[in-house]
Amino acid sequence: MKHYLILIFFVLLLPAVWGCGNKVQIRGKVTFEEDGSPLTFGTVKFVGEKTQATGHIQKDGTYRLGEVKPGDGIMPGLYRVTVYAESGGGSDSTPVTYHIDRKFKNPATSGLTCEVKRRMTHDIIVTKPLPGEETERQFDQAPRVGPPPGMTQ
Repeated sequence: MKHYLILIFFVLLLPAVWGCGNKVQIRGKVTFEEDGSPLTFGTVKFVGEKTQATGHIQKDGTYRLGEVKPGDGIMPGLYRVTVYAESGGGSDSTPVTYHIDRKFKNPATSGLTCEVKRRMTHDIIVTKPLPGEETERQFDQAPRVGPPPGMTQ
């Protein structure tokens, strides 16, 4: 009887362990449509229904996706893809500088998708922000001093 319990345990455990090994390694390069030069920093994110994976963009424009750690891969499926590359916007009210068009940071507006089936290279082409859209002040107006409207001191 003891051997049957051990066998049942392993039969039930095997699918869970087997499923953990189905991740697919994805790597690629992010370049600009305008001149083919690489995006030299930022983050690529694949967003699926049940999971997501992130890859940090290296100085040569390459990235490797990982759900838990860099390069550990992602489960097969259909993903919407985002690219995030901005700087500034700190607590010192430094303006945010967008290094790519803002549409790429939102999965609903990026227009980027990828169907992951097997180990693959997925290159991404982004566009630069339009003139005048490179920076944005963190606050639209100077901070207000004093009590909220309608309240007296």
